[in-house]
Amino acid sequence: MDKKSFLALLEKHLEGKTTKEEERFLLNYFNSFQEDDSDGWPEELGNRQELKDKMFARLTKGVAEKSSRNLKVKPLGSKRLLKYAATVAVVFGVLYVFQYYKQTGLSNTLNKDNSDAIVLKLDNGNVDVISENDQKKITDSKGNVVGYQKGNTIAYEQKLNPKGLVYNELTVPLGKRFDLVLSDGTTVKVNAGSTIKYPVQFIEGIPREVEVWGEAYFDVTKDVNHPFLVNANNIQVEVLGTKFNVSSYPEDDDISTVLVEGSVKLSARNTDEVRGSLVITPNQKASWNKITAEMTVTEVETDIYTSWINGRIVFKNCPFKNIRKKLERRYNVSIINNNTALDEKFYNASFDIETIEEVMEAFKENYAIDYTISNNQIIIN
Repeated sequence: MDKKSFLALLEKHLEGKTTKEEERFLLNYFNSFQEDDSDGWPEELGNRQELKDKMFARLTKGVAEKSSRNLKVKPLGSKRLLKYAATVAVVFGVLYVFQYYKQTGLSNTLNKDNSDAIVLKLDNGNVDVISENDQKKITDSKGNVVGYQKGNTIAYEQKLNPKGLVYNELTVPLGKRFDLVLSDGTTVKVNAGSTIKYPVQFIEGIPREVEVWGEAYFDVTKDVNHPFLVNANNIQVEVLGTKFNVSSYPEDDDISTVLVEGSVKLSARNTDEVRGSLVITPNQKASWNKITAEMTVTEVETDIYTSWINGRIVFKNCPFKNIRKKLERRYNVSIINNNTALDEKFYNASFDIETIEEVMEAFKENYAIDYTISNNQIIIN
């Protein structure tokens, strides 16, 4: 956050109009000044500690009010069956976003305080808090307008002859989703707990290339002269024009690509870690094993890999230890499992508009799982 952005946000706070996410970033900005640095804090802003105390009190008040209410479980009248929706996608494994936080240092401002802010990191390193209700311009480091935010979507403008590649980076926290429209018209849906790094403008004669940590669904604008490349960990997926989903988290044993339509090529970014490359056809899944570094290809039902973009979450023959992690990301809750044998059992289930209370009650009804819910924590006995 630069000084200009900070002053605007501080003024908004003094008017009582800041969100909880913006309050957290103001606190992070305050904490960036050393207490013994008398020259670092502008005197015209008043007493720094008093402002910090006011904001901290506002944040903790919200947490206390939320913690004082226990969640109530609503019983379900019927069993939940698997529900599928047809769509087109490629699923590809990547590193989990919070591993990326640790490598880049963002954990101090985002992960440490469990911030639920959507964050846009600009080309000059400044961080912008994105509110899903905002409508505003997106600018570069020189103040030029490069895109617009409208609600939960940022759309970048298509400009001719950019001088060089300039990158933005979007981070979506647990429990939220966000959409992008890149400068070539490619649309990207970014899932919870994910980060995507992408050029503000693509350049003539250079492949369109992005990098993902977490999960994202791409609808790529066709351009035979400029291949679209998705980089993730040690794997690269190349497409000319198709829809695909990029996904994998630490609990998954494989990094996989599932193709429904079109053609994609998987190749190694580091040939010492991934053996060979291959092209897969629709309804096939290419899996890279994290331990053996070998790829295998199998026929699959592709629908379950894209359900999240429509607000659904689908499990088919999935171990409960993986289900727990996915539910934590989807609903931004903590699940503590004291029944270790349960983690190795496999389940089928599908949910869409259900609350986490309803999801857990469905598991209890169908699979005899005992649990309690208190505040934002679920304990399985």
